[in-house]
Amino acid sequence: MIKRRLHCFEGNLPKSLVNCTFLEVLDVGSNRINDTFPSWLGSIPMLQVLILRHNNFYGKITTPFRGSVCNDFHRLRIIDLSYNYLTGNLPSGYFQSWDAMAISTENLSNSSNSLFFMYYVENYQIWPYDEIYNYVVTITNKGSEIFYPKILTVLRVIDFSSNKFTGRIPKDIGNVRGLQTLNLSNNNLVGPIPSSLANITGLESLDLSENILSGSIPRELTVLNFLEVFNVSHNRLVGPIPEGEQFNTFDNSSFVGNLALCGAPLSQKCKKDSIPSSPPHNATNDEEDTELIDWIIRSLGCVSGFIIGYVIGKIYVDDRHHDWFVETFGRITRPKKE
Repeated sequence: MIKRRLHCFEGNLPKSLVNCTFLEVLDVGSNRINDTFPSWLGSIPMLQVLILRHNNFYGKITTPFRGSVCNDFHRLRIIDLSYNYLTGNLPSGYFQSWDAMAISTENLSNSSNSLFFMYYVENYQIWPYDEIYNYVVTITNKGSEIFYPKILTVLRVIDFSSNKFTGRIPKDIGNVRGLQTLNLSNNNLVGPIPSSLANITGLESLDLSENILSGSIPRELTVLNFLEVFNVSHNRLVGPIPEGEQFNTFDNSSFVGNLALCGAPLSQKCKKDSIPSSPPHNATNDEEDTELIDWIIRSLGCVSGFIIGYVIGKIYVDDRHHDWFVETFGRITRPKKE
């Protein structure tokens, strides 16, 4: 079943949608909906695709818990909240409960039926169509808007881009292991890139650009062998760019705008790469250095000998045995009288 996209639909989403217990796809993108995030949609047991992009959704996403576990949206595979005004932290609780996004074992050739029974909204009431509707969806994937004539059951997408999310990217993001596309770009996210992203082994597109992320790029991400698009541009990342595997295929545009990043493909060398090599060995220079050292040692020996002789002469000759010294050596040196 499907809730179609309603152009120029304004106001809040009708909560009577929760009565559509067989609703699988809800697409209200590109409307004028002015509302908080409809967390109550999570109670629709069959909901798999949620498209809320290009609206005026605002405020924080709160995660409803029943007991100690959140059981909402457990069948959700695609969620697109891009181009809204959502704030606060990313919904860590949902990353733990989106069970369908944690699975990546379906046959890649399998797809769900693109024909659905459709509902429409009129005067905030839900009405069914008598005909079957051929549904298609457009999703931003790998940096481009892609038209899907069928919704693949293996397709799993999280797009929270172009909002006002703050705080850190939670480590729980690594729980959604079945993702192909993760887009958190153009927000106000801070802190490091979590290494737990390496758990999403089938990830094909990762966009974290236009945030305030700091720290280094985790080397663990080099295990993402299916990664085709990687964008961390315009953040505050530092240190060397990881090398190997897919990272050798990304160009400058993936990393620009991080003044402290270094290494290929950027022109800025890392410090360890910019240390000058040692000059070639020169035997002539070695001999000259050896002669200089010998001359210094000999000079020090002469100076120290002079000082020792002066001290001994002063103490034992001049002070203590002055009379004896004069009597003995004066007699030898005194000229004889004629």
